[in-house]
Amino acid sequence: MDNNSNMVFNPETEVPKNQDMNDCDYLNDFLSTEKMLSGNYVTAMNEASNNELFEEIGNICIETENAARDLFNVQFAKGWYKLEKADINKINTVSQEYNQKLNELS
Repeated sequence: MDNNSNMVFNPETEVPKNQDMNDCDYLNDFLSTEKMLSGNYVTAMNEASNNELFEEIGNICIETENAARDLFNVQFAKGWYKLEKADINKINTVSQEYNQKLNELS
């Protein structure tokens, strides 16, 4: 089976392949940073004892998540971010597992 048939991606925009950082490297670094920041903001929100602080951190978190999504979209459009197609059997199995857990909580 062709490995690419299970992948979702765009044609890759060529970048220099040397020890210097290129546009792809920078975007990867930025996206990783945004993901890390989002996780940290969520933790800060969970631990905020003040409602105004909670809301302000929430607004910053949303902005950070939007920036991460924008970075992902650029990377995907340039072919620098590839995704594996989800297997329908895996989706169904996970869905059934979560539905079972949800029913157990009811």
